[in-house]
Amino acid sequence: MNNSFRFGLTLSVMLIFTACVEQKHELADNYFLAGEYEKAIAEYDKVLQIKPRNVVALYNRARAYEELGIEAKAVEGFNQVLKLDPDHVQARLSLGNIRFRNGDYEGALYQYNKIVKKYPQNSEALMFRGKAYAKLGKVQEALQDYNNAIRTNAQNGQAYLYRGILRANTKRIKAACADFRKALQLGVEEAQLGLDKYCK
Repeated sequence: MNNSFRFGLTLSVMLIFTACVEQKHELADNYFLAGEYEKAIAEYDKVLQIKPRNVVALYNRARAYEELGIEAKAVEGFNQVLKLDPDHVQARLSLGNIRFRNGDYEGALYQYNKIVKKYPQNSEALMFRGKAYAKLGKVQEALQDYNNAIRTNAQNGQAYLYRGILRANTKRIKAACADFRKALQLGVEEAQLGLDKYCK
């Protein structure tokens, strides 16, 4: 077998292999988007059997576990992602959000701080860090993070909502109402609750 034939055969096998992985990955993504998380996990497992260091598949599989409420598996998956890519913002956000939901505000803060230290303009991380600070009773730090989140991305409606809640809780009602109106304008429907409660 000559070298050019061997090279051509190797290249053909690699192309078929790559196409197979991409097809399984696309199928898994489609299941995920359709909310069929168990099927998505099964397909991501197949991708990871072939390419165990595929960060995208690892992250998406962890997200599917999170959607199913299987948090231990989700956390394990997000940590695997961070071992391969320590700067993976979405994996850190997801870990922080799981910690936050479970009342571990210091643990959540740790994850958000990691992101903000590396990416100080990340509006989402600033907003979530503000929420963690608010839960820890650190009002000024929370307000500063909400302000920075909005300054970084004026379309971050959730940041307006949470800043409005913080302002309402500290009796700054006029400013809170302005935030609730802006959040609602940006499509955050929960802001209507704040408007109904404080801004009649």
